[in-house]
Amino acid sequence: MQSSKNPDFDVTYRRHGDTLRFQVSGDVDSQEARVAYWQEIVNIIKREGLRKILVVDRKKRVPASQAQMTQLASVMKVHSDIVDWVAIVEPSLEFVSAAEHAEIEGRAVGFNVRVFSYVEDAERWLMYGLSDQA
Repeated sequence: MQSSKNPDFDVTYRRHGDTLRFQVSGDVDSQEARVAYWQEIVNIIKREGLRKILVVDRKKRVPASQAQMTQLASVMKVHSDIVDWVAIVEPSLEFVSAAEHAEIEGRAVGFNVRVFSYVEDAERWLMYGLSDQA
């Protein structure tokens, strides 16, 4: 498992078949940290060259606001051509509805993205699911 260190977060990842699986950890709930770890994920995707990703987000104290998700989608829009499938696991069940807004925003800028509460559901979608873009 490879890792990238930042004072506000840590992104670890490994290849799992045709998928890159990311684990994000850290205690900082700022928008700056959120954008920075997604940029780190983009850099790893570009380096590794796989087009399916599974991101297990960190436990948070405060969910991102809709405005923050809109801003993140806007920042990430330029990278929508480097991935085909994005599965995000939101481990804090009380934050799933906020994460689902990220799914809506991501789709609006060209990502085939789904948010899940459980890793097993995300893995199943990446392996067998149909593209909602088809």
